[in-house]
Amino acid sequence: MVCDRISGPDLFGRLAPRGPWTDVVCLDVTDSTNRAAMEMAENGAKHGTVVIADAQTAGRGRMGRRWVSPAGKNLYVSLLLRPPVPTVDAPRLAFVAGVALADAVEAVGVPAALKWPNDLYCGGRKAAGILAEMASVPDGVRHVVIGVGLNVNMEEADFPPDLRDTATSLRIRAGRAFRRVDVLARLLDAFGTRYAEFIGGGFASLRDGWDRRDFLRGRRVLLRRQGGEGWGTADGLDTAGALRFLPDCGTAIESVHSGEILDFRR
Repeated sequence: MVCDRISGPDLFGRLAPRGPWTDVVCLDVTDSTNRAAMEMAENGAKHGTVVIADAQTAGRGRMGRRWVSPAGKNLYVSLLLRPPVPTVDAPRLAFVAGVALADAVEAVGVPAALKWPNDLYCGGRKAAGILAEMASVPDGVRHVVIGVGLNVNMEEADFPPDLRDTATSLRIRAGRAFRRVDVLARLLDAFGTRYAEFIGGGFASLRDGWDRRDFLRGRRVLLRRQGGEGWGTADGLDTAGALRFLPDCGTAIESVHSGEILDFRR
């Protein structure tokens, strides 16, 4: 097994200059890096604070789902941002994280795809999830925390039986182990670049990076959204990052800003 305990000085030494990162907090164990980062944000932590844990006891995905977080295997990291954007634009920072994560994974040699709204897939299986949480005030965004859980060195036997047919890791896909600090440095550098593009150009700056990796485009999907569930065809994302969805029983493409993909088929 590769020895790759992550430390702040080691990580900072690997990052490109002029990135947005101001502080790195390395925790041995926490319940959730997102919860820890949100607490730090409320206590005045700076924009660009990075919170990393070697293990999580209560890792979370979207919809309150559990994220399996064994020690020493994967990346569990949360990014604290205080972005100069309107509240309506803040949720799109999850797309910044998704495209940056795909950039980083491909940079270490593993092909990646992005599944709306917040998952990274490798070889047709889920390898990472993103959880964005925000605190706002009447005149704008106070802070946003972007959590990323990336399966790096998990082997098949490390996954619970109910996930072995649907989950994967970089190690499984590449057939070798990775130093987590190397992968994290790639992610932070990529996020810094994509974040600057987003602040300057909005979601349009991310469209190419998303579109060429779109996992769902052209697939039939089972979509859950407010008002119920139904099958239809995914047709990429619109200019605001909403899913373009043609219901089986409909004649016009709809823009879905919030929802969950329960199943998908070719």
